[in-house]
Amino acid sequence: MDMVNFLGLSLLPILSPGPSTILVVRNSLRYSWMFAVRRLLADLGGTLITATLLLYGLGAVIAASNLLVVGIQLAGACYVLIIGIRILRHAYWPSPYSLDTAHRFHGSWLEAFFAGLLNPKTLVFFSLLFPLLLGENRSHLTIALLYSLSYSLLKGLVLAVASGVFLLAKNRLRPHLRPANGTLGAILIAASSIFLVKISINLW
Repeated sequence: MDMVNFLGLSLLPILSPGPSTILVVRNSLRYSWMFAVRRLLADLGGTLITATLLLYGLGAVIAASNLLVVGIQLAGACYVLIIGIRILRHAYWPSPYSLDTAHRFHGSWLEAFFAGLLNPKTLVFFSLLFPLLLGENRSHLTIALLYSLSYSLLKGLVLAVASGVFLLAKNRLRPHLRPANGTLGAILIAASSIFLVKISINLW
């Protein structure tokens, strides 16, 4: 698959709402655009690691093991559930440490990193496409890095622009931030819960 087609397909998971999108928008509205972009870099680091590992051979291992597929799906869904609970909790019951700079820095950085590392959309996208992307060069690290880096850069560009757009409307959105955060958290909780139920049904 050539790079143009790959980037076009990449827009499908990137543009669809997910934990990375919600975290970037939340950070830009709650703090600042630069704060959101710095956390976005942590997210992209996690995305790059996951995509590279999947393309460099992990994808083949996962495809051959139903147990691994289920395990990865569970990990991704559980992390999305955790993010949803955290967003919902902070929307209505703010943490007493919310103004603590060190706590905010490390907590939000790790949250963003794992959102990229365990993003279900990234896991599914590269698990499905790795045979088409690499062809006979499935053990070629350079090619794997090229595709995963291109995906990460495109994701970073799209989310940085989205963050800026929401930031421009921050004053209009400010009165609605708390209910909006609550709604986003509830959506993530509902989506991940439904996905976990589907996995459980398939296992039985």
